[in-house]
Amino acid sequence: MHINVIPEKKTGRKLMVFVETFTGEDRKQHSRTVEKIGYVDEYLDRYDDPVAHFREEAKKRTQELKENTKGNIINLSLQKDGIMRFNENGEYDIKIHYGDAFIAWVIHRLRLDRFVDSRRKYLNCGYNLTNLMRLFIYERILSPASKLNNWKNKDSYYEKMNFTQAQIYSGLQQLGEYKEDMLVHLDKVMKELYGRQTGYGYFDGTNVYYEIEDEDGFREKGCSKEHRPLPITQLGVMLDSNGFPMSYDVWAGNTNDCIMLPPAVKRAREKFDMKHMIYVADKGFYSGDTIADIIINHDGYVISNSVRGKKIDGEIKKKVLDRSNYTYIDAAGKEQEGFNESTQFMYKTIETISNRNVTDIKGDKKKVKVGKQLIAFWSRKYDERAKMDRMETLEKALLKSHTSSKSKIDNTYGSNRFLSTEIKDGEGNVVENYNATVKFNQNAVDDVEELDGFYIIESNLAGIGWYDDTQPFEEGQTCRWREDWGMLQLNRKLTALDIIGIYRGLWKIEDSFRTMKSFLKMRPVFVWSRKSLEGHFLICFLSLLIMRILEFETGNEFTTRHLTESLRKAFLAEISPGVYMTLYYDVVLMNLSRKMNLDANQMVYTQKDLQKLFARTRKDS
Repeated sequence: MHINVIPEKKTGRKLMVFVETFTGEDRKQHSRTVEKIGYVDEYLDRYDDPVAHFREEAKKRTQELKENTKGNIINLSLQKDGIMRFNENGEYDIKIHYGDAFIAWVIHRLRLDRFVDSRRKYLNCGYNLTNLMRLFIYERILSPASKLNNWKNKDSYYEKMNFTQAQIYSGLQQLGEYKEDMLVHLDKVMKELYGRQTGYGYFDGTNVYYEIEDEDGFREKGCSKEHRPLPITQLGVMLDSNGFPMSYDVWAGNTNDCIMLPPAVKRAREKFDMKHMIYVADKGFYSGDTIADIIINHDGYVISNSVRGKKIDGEIKKKVLDRSNYTYIDAAGKEQEGFNESTQFMYKTIETISNRNVTDIKGDKKKVKVGKQLIAFWSRKYDERAKMDRMETLEKALLKSHTSSKSKIDNTYGSNRFLSTEIKDGEGNVVENYNATVKFNQNAVDDVEELDGFYIIESNLAGIGWYDDTQPFEEGQTCRWREDWGMLQLNRKLTALDIIGIYRGLWKIEDSFRTMKSFLKMRPVFVWSRKSLEGHFLICFLSLLIMRILEFETGNEFTTRHLTESLRKAFLAEISPGVYMTLYYDVVLMNLSRKMNLDANQMVYTQKDLQKLFARTRKDS
């Protein structure tokens, strides 16, 4: 602290003020008036040299401030008549985020900053693309909205975010061009940091809607999972076996599900250097051609099939319904002697090896040995859910059976499958004129209820010790293709429950879609060009990956909702120039702070403290 003597031109008098120097957000030194002392002539009757006296006083105050700071005590000086200044958005807001510090830690851990830094130096774009990427990710997690709002919120972060509105959109497009290289970069980092296994991945799709009416060849009207009459695009996401996002693809809105998996598979094999891979996806993404392609490439798969489906022949259905040879499990997870009221689920394996004609990538047909196992599974929970879901349909069928609004049933859709046409005057001969009534078909209900709770998991995976297995694995080999079985053999024991567990992992990707839609507000999308869309989906993908890592780093103790709510509430308020008070802190933030060694638990921060905090986020662990 020091004093300034300011001469007044009109009166010739000299005004004395206490001034202190501080480091601003631009990392430069600035000065500000702390206290008005008065005019020199007002103190001549008390001090021989007022200026010298107050200079000594300034030194004493500086020393006291240093002593107090050692004890973590900060003296505040608030100017009652200080002028509130608007920012460029016409707002006066003293709050800034500090939840972005935890996100910044993950960004640096994934080396995303280095990835963009190594490329932006060749762009000559006139702005810091790395910081722009940070802003996009911060906003997608902490305050998801349009890119225009991202730009308006740039001053709510401690880190310097100097961008024009035009740079926001051009930078988004530039980031989108890095997609392929960034996915490969992240794959290497995830293998190094989180032990990503390339053994198998989960794939599923959803659609993203746009609040527009016209289609443009990419945003097309298709099968909307939410039944919205708007143009959509299809988004397919692949997760690794740990549930971390691995890759994604975007297709036109009218793309059929079953043709989305093969190109995603091909790209994963090429980009992530996979020799074999196991694909776990919903049955809607599989077709005969897809299965054939997987077999030809010596890969594995795990899919589910409905027992009611037309692809299941009568013999298989009989084996599924035959309750012999099942393993029965109670609520405690223990095996039982037989089926009773306490049985929660049961399963058995139906193994088959057969020859199958397939067409390879050259268009040549050939006969290959195809091995697979069908795991019949029954769950009490699924049984009860199926009965509840059917209640509304049965009520509609009963209502129709008691009305004269229809004289015959001409289709078997919806509730009509529980109705039948009854000919009153027929003798088995086809006649043009007859009287018919609609009656409730209890036999149809019985046939459907018989299959409640059952489904089939189909897989071409085998484990150690299958059949006449005597071949040892090579050192370090995790899996291999067995031509004699037509199956992918894993270098470990593999039970029916293991395969069921692999399939159940699909919930991870369903949860990822919920996170992207509910918490990251992936849609509706407010950018229109194809390049901008690529950038938008990349930011959503990176934000999802960062959220999953935050969950993992906290031992999966907190849900996505808990994490996002805490991060979004983590604000500081500037209570004095360069001094910030913490407005919110909780156990989630405490856990993150300890895990990342950030010390983000202070009640009050100075500019220097914030510099240290964000410097720690860039420190290699």
